[in-house]
This record gives sequence, structure tokens and C-alpha cells, in this order.
Amino acid sequence: MGDGRGVSQERGRPSWTEHPRLSAWLVEQEAAFGVWAASHPGRWDFSVASLDALEAAVRGDFAGAEWEEVRAARHAPRVTAPAWYLGEVCVRAAGAAGAAGVVWKVNPATDFTAWEGPFVGVRGDPMEDPEHEDLYEDADYLPAVVPVAEMCAMFLKGASWRLRCVVGEFEAPFGTGR
Repeated sequence: MGDGRGVSQERGRPSWTEHPRLSAWLVEQEAAFGVWAASHPGRWDFSVASLDALEAAVRGDFAGAEWEEVRAARHAPRVTAPAWYLGEVCVRAAGAAGAAGVVWKVNPATDFTAWEGPFVGVRGDPMEDPEHEDLYEDADYLPAVVPVAEMCAMFLKGASWRLRCVVGEFEAPFGTGR
């Protein structure tokens, strides 16, 4: 449990799930999604199926745009609000499928001047331990996705790729979505 300042009481280290920057971003994006959804009618029920409509809406917003234009908008609500929704679908779908512990996170050591936004990952990932070697080549790999980056990257993916594939990262065995 955290102490309200983003510090884990269990380990005395900054918390990856209770960080003030994370909390502020989530509140801001939830509100922004309400505005975004008002101009993008659909069934926004946090289901995996709703990601097809989300993808179509975002692609429509950027119709004719080059990837650089999409990436330049990565801090604007037209990207961040749908990215928040994508992250929420990952968290909720994983929980509904029995993969408890999928949560929003932020690395407290992040340089926030170059921040791409928070990510969704598995609680207790060994990468949260600063003593853990950053290899991600062994059996301790646990999935994580950065929804803002995923929203931008979808414009670079092949024609058969769909935004709903992101949720598959949290299916067992991990990583079946890509």
C-alpha cells in the first residue's frame, strides 16, 4: 500500500501504481474521454469488441495524416483519451478473464519531460525492483503495453493487425496477442 506520496510502504521505494503523476493522468484522461466519446458515438462499454469501433474512430480522426502527425499529437486528447480507454479495456478484460493484477503503472524513475504516458502491466512485475537486471529474456517476462504508444503505432502496423490485439498480451500464455 502506498503512503499517498507515491512511496510503497512495503519496500520504502516509490510506487509504480500509486504515483501522483499516474493518478493525475488517469483522472484527466477519463474526463477527456467523456468529451471525446460525445463526438464519437458508439457503445463505449469497455469490452474488447468495442476496440474495433475505437480503432475506426481514431483512424477516421487521422484520415490522410502521416505517422509523424499522429505521433506529434501523442499528448493531445485526440490520442490520449482513446489511449486511456484502451488501457482501461486491458485492465478490465484481463480481470474478467481471471488475470488479476493487471493495473495502470508508471515507472517512478521516469524522466517526465520525455514521458509517453503510463503503461498497463502486471502487478508485482520483477522490473519494479531496481535491483532486477533489465533483460526480459527469461521466464520472469510479464507483459506491459503503453496505450499512447499503441495508439500511434497502429498506423504503422500491417493491414491485418487490430487494436484489440493489444489486449491479447494479457492472455495466458502471455503475449498471444501480437
